[in-house]
Amino acid sequence: MANTELSPDAIKPHPLGVCKLCGAITYRKESLNQPCGRSSRGHRCSGSFSTASRDAGWKSCTSCSGTGKQGIVPCIYCQGIGWNLAKPWSL
Repeated sequence: MANTELSPDAIKPHPLGVCKLCGAITYRKESLNQPCGRSSRGHRCSGSFSTASRDAGWKSCTSCSGTGKQGIVPCIYCQGIGWNLAKPWSL
């Protein structure tokens, strides 16, 4: 049986979508073009997830080399995602 778990220092895949309003990410195709609904400080986001699945739209975080971690804590530059939007204004 193959081990499908990523090693702690493995490069993460980039997200498939981003909320245009709050910047939340999703890896689920089913969430694209759907309401975000992320809760922050007791309020729900009214934005929706836009497609950001092209490889050219993302760049690997240089601070954590795409792993999402700096040591044992989440990377502060990519918020633990391992990726940053190359052109966030183009969504």
